[in-house]
Amino acid sequence: MRRPRALSAWTAELASAFPELSGPQVKVLAEYSMGMVLAGRCGLSCVAFTLSRWMGQSFDAARERLRDWYCGAADKSGAGRGGTGRRREVEVGECFGPLLGWVVADWEGADLAVALDATTLGERFVVLEAAVLYRGGAVPVAWSVLPAAARGAWKPHWLRLLGTFGAMLDALPARRRPARVIVLADRGLYARWLFRAIVAMGWHPMLRINSYNADFRPDGPGPDGGYVPVASLAAEAGTSYAAAGTIFRNPDNRQACSLLARREPGYEQAWHLVTDLPPDEAEAAWYGLRAWVERGFRHAKGGGFHWDDTRMTDPARAERQWLAMAVASVLLLRQGGRQDQEQGQEQEHEHEHEREQSQEPPRRPRRILSVFCMGMLLVRIMALGGVPPPHARFAPEPWPNARPCSSVPDGLTAAAATTRPP
Repeated sequence: MRRPRALSAWTAELASAFPELSGPQVKVLAEYSMGMVLAGRCGLSCVAFTLSRWMGQSFDAARERLRDWYCGAADKSGAGRGGTGRRREVEVGECFGPLLGWVVADWEGADLAVALDATTLGERFVVLEAAVLYRGGAVPVAWSVLPAAARGAWKPHWLRLLGTFGAMLDALPARRRPARVIVLADRGLYARWLFRAIVAMGWHPMLRINSYNADFRPDGPGPDGGYVPVASLAAEAGTSYAAAGTIFRNPDNRQACSLLARREPGYEQAWHLVTDLPPDEAEAAWYGLRAWVERGFRHAKGGGFHWDDTRMTDPARAERQWLAMAVASVLLLRQGGRQDQEQGQEQEHEHEHEREQSQEPPRRPRRILSVFCMGMLLVRIMALGGVPPPHARFAPEPWPNARPCSSVPDGLTAAAATTRPP
């Protein structure tokens, strides 16, 4: 069996990134993740067939190695280290720290945007995920796969993932830690305990809330105890609002925070967001980055690795398969991001003269393909050509920094709202 140069280089990088994994585990992780990229699927048979043709080995041998990767120790035969006991199984939770450290080591930005979200696979699985957001995509860095029919609250699982995530960052050298971590989540996940858990870790929540029956009291005097309906803030298209105060009247839900509200023209609803950052240090437009985690789920499913076709029914096996997809996503987003950055610089140079004459602000470069798709095509071309993909770093785009119009609802003093010029 020959081992292609691209695969050998990838194996060496993973061995450095995941020192806790054994040599055989690293080799199969490299094969599984690279095989997913070449096959465009994560299914066992598709990846095994691709690897067998690429590496010049039998289909059965390739398939058995991949199956051995995601199986638990009880499903394996043979002796472990020292000739006794069961063979080792991959402990996915132990890989979350090295995975995040690997991503942050190549991160060129000072701030890190992280999304918390959940996705389902029919009536089989629910995946709770923390993902680093990058150029229209997402890299999973911690996750939990649960049976869809399982009863019980998600709170313990989210707290466990957050605790693991926090330990990851704390273990990094100070020079490699991001200056700020902004945690984004949709209104379906908002809870006071989640807001406080994020703040307790030194990060900054930016959580969307449901404005229905919600009230906000800005700091300072005001009528009716100072509370106003959240739905009245930025109710008109093209308006925004930002103030420090207290959200919710009910003492069981009440929370000191900054409330950001924003409604873009053409949209039926406004964003109502709570954060611990001062109003003048936060921007509601940042919440737009959260949509990238949904794109990441699409990449895992029909728009990339086709996880929606999996026949797995065991959540533990699915978690190990997600590890291979997460590792593959790092490779694709780094390579695609490098290409996207180069194309953006080329477009900026081409239109520099036109922009100087028109005095228009710089436009976002036109993206023909998604960063994920570009990365997949580039890695395939290089791997099939026998050339290892060059090392690339994560170069995040500038964060949205919109300058919205300002709206101060009736009954609120101008001092209560932080206004910005349009």
